[in-house]
Amino acid sequence: MTLSNNSEKSLTHLKVIKPYDGWSIETYTNSAGKELYMLKRRNVPLYKMGFEDIAYDEAGSKCVVGITSYIGETENSSSCRGVVLVDKNGTVTREQDKEGQVRITLKKDNGHGKVDKAKKEKELNQMRQEMKNNLKNARESVRNRSSNNYGRVQTNPNITNVPTLSDEQTAQMAKLGLIFIGVVTVMRIMYAFMFLGCLMPIVVLYAMSDCPTEETFDAKKEMKRVLRGKHLPENHPDKPADNWLSNTITRVTASITAEVATSLGYEISFFSISGICKLATVTVPSLSQELYWVGIFGQWRYVLSRDLKETKSHQD
Repeated sequence: MTLSNNSEKSLTHLKVIKPYDGWSIETYTNSAGKELYMLKRRNVPLYKMGFEDIAYDEAGSKCVVGITSYIGETENSSSCRGVVLVDKNGTVTREQDKEGQVRITLKKDNGHGKVDKAKKEKELNQMRQEMKNNLKNARESVRNRSSNNYGRVQTNPNITNVPTLSDEQTAQMAKLGLIFIGVVTVMRIMYAFMFLGCLMPIVVLYAMSDCPTEETFDAKKEMKRVLRGKHLPENHPDKPADNWLSNTITRVTASITAEVATSLGYEISFFSISGICKLATVTVPSLSQELYWVGIFGQWRYVLSRDLKETKSHQD
C-alpha cells in the first residue's frame, strides 16, 4: 500500500531533521477493514495503535501528528484531531504527553491520494547526497588543516634567516651567565647570614633562660649512663644488645663501677660560657679518666672522656 501525501511529507521531514533515527511508516488493515498508518522509529512503534493518517503540522506547531479523526473541512483546508508523536525538534514525545489530543489544520491536498513516489525518492536522495558531501568537505578541511600545521612544524628547522652568534659574542654570553650565577649565589649566602643573624639572638636568649644549674648535675648518675653506653649510636659495636638480660647486666655493672670509682674520690668543676651553657668536668683518679658534659637547653649532655695519663704526658 502506498503512503498518503501527508505521510510522505511527514516521513521526509523526520529524515531531514533526524536522518540517523531510522524513521518508517507502515500501513495495515484493521478488523473493520480500515486502512491505518503507524509511525516507527528504529522499527519500534511510537504509539499503541494506528492512525487514519500521519501528518506534519507545517503551518502550526511544526510537530508530526497521528490523525485520529477529521472534524471538518473547507474548500482549502481540513480540521483534524490527533496525537503529537514527534515534537518540532525531532524528539519522540513521552507516553503521558500522548494521552491528550491536539487540533490541527491541514491544507487540502487530497490527503489520501497517491503521490509521485519517484519524485519524493529523488528529493530524499538529493538531500542524502548533500549531507554526504557536506560531511566529506568537513573531513577534508580538517585533514588539510592538520597537514598544513605538520608542514609548518617540519619546515621550521629549515629556516636560514636565524642570526648566528660569533665566538666573541658566545664568550660574552657565557661570561654574563657566570656573573649572573655568581650574583645569585652571593645573594643567597647573604640572605642565609641575615636569617641566622636575626635568629641567633633568639636562640641565645632561650639558651640563657634554660641553662641548667650546677645543682642539677648528678655525677654518679651521669657516669652510670656513660658506662651503660647510653650515648653510643645504635650501630656502635660497644652498644649493649637491646634485650632484658643484656640491659640488666649492663645496668648492674655500670652501677657497681660508678659506686666503687666515686667512693675512692672524684673532683667536679664547672665552667660557664656567658650564661649560655655550662661545661662540667669530672675527674676520677681511680679510673684515670676525665669526663666532660655540657649543660644546655635544660639538659646535661655527655661530650667525651680523656685518659689522665695522656693528659699528663702532653703537659710534660
